[in-house]
Amino acid sequence: MTKRRFYRWIMLIIGVVALITAVQIARPLFIEEERAARIRLREALLDEYPERTNALKAQYGLKAFTSAGVQAARPALNEMVVLVHGIDEPGKVWMNLAPDLVAAGHGVWLLTYPNDQPIAESARLFRDQLAASPLAATPRIAIVTHSMGGLVTREMLTDPALAYREKVQKGLLPRVDQFVMVGTPNQGAELARFRGLLEIRDQVNSLFRGDYHWLKGIVDGAGEAGIDLIPGSAFLQRLNSRPHPAGVRMLVIAGVMSPKQKQEIEALARRMDTQLPEATRDLTRKLKEGLIAMAEQVGDGAVSVESARLPGIPLVTVPGTHLSIIRNLTARSQRTPPAIPVIMQMLAEPAPAG
Repeated sequence: MTKRRFYRWIMLIIGVVALITAVQIARPLFIEEERAARIRLREALLDEYPERTNALKAQYGLKAFTSAGVQAARPALNEMVVLVHGIDEPGKVWMNLAPDLVAAGHGVWLLTYPNDQPIAESARLFRDQLAASPLAATPRIAIVTHSMGGLVTREMLTDPALAYREKVQKGLLPRVDQFVMVGTPNQGAELARFRGLLEIRDQVNSLFRGDYHWLKGIVDGAGEAGIDLIPGSAFLQRLNSRPHPAGVRMLVIAGVMSPKQKQEIEALARRMDTQLPEATRDLTRKLKEGLIAMAEQVGDGAVSVESARLPGIPLVTVPGTHLSIIRNLTARSQRTPPAIPVIMQMLAEPAPAG
């Protein structure tokens, strides 16, 4: 390669990086306008192809799960549990938890929804699916969510327009008494700015499953959810300004990729305190606080611990990445994802009164 061609490539790369940077800097100034434009585009395309659109929409909804993938043959012994996935999830996130719940005697239901559409629309779909399902006659249920599924559920439970509490009182919806959020970006996720990469993965998975259709990417949403997930978005501001749902025991589980977890760091600090001179105690304390802060800032690789944190709600950290805390990479793996024992323990506890 000649020097001239080399410099041209360097200038091209610099130009592309500069363009991407400029777009990311300017995008927050017009984010709501972009969101509105995406919604108009999606609605126009769906109106143009109503038959295919309805067929694709029929794939979404609330369906019962068993280890065999069909309706349970026997009544559930314990509380019904609804599992709600996150954004652009290919469908395997519950491959470990769902069978464990069935084995423990729970009735398990899976909600699937167009996960690129506005989160508020997914929350409305969730409410409508609960009302139309056999779960509507169930006295109480638990909800376990992963990633954005936690925001969908929080929106369903707290948006005044969806009237969750009023419908529970009228017997139109089951009462949610336990709600677990695994890796949920309650304060937003910076990776949402690059949602397009996740959408590509989602469409590639559809292609390999044999259910790909170009319109599916539109029915699934035009990327509005990614805008809702950006830290400081109008959606997150509205959601986080509301009080938590009354009478619902909530728990946040966050992943931490660091090889040294909080307990290990604290144990190390205690050993240092016993083995080093007393004059080093202050230094040991600062080292411990710094290591814990570093681990929490890293988070699970997609959602930091601070983003997962929700004021007033208990938080448990477990080692792993955004996916590995809740599922294994292969069906053959015998590893227990670290969030699962925490979930099972909470569901085994008596439900709150009310």
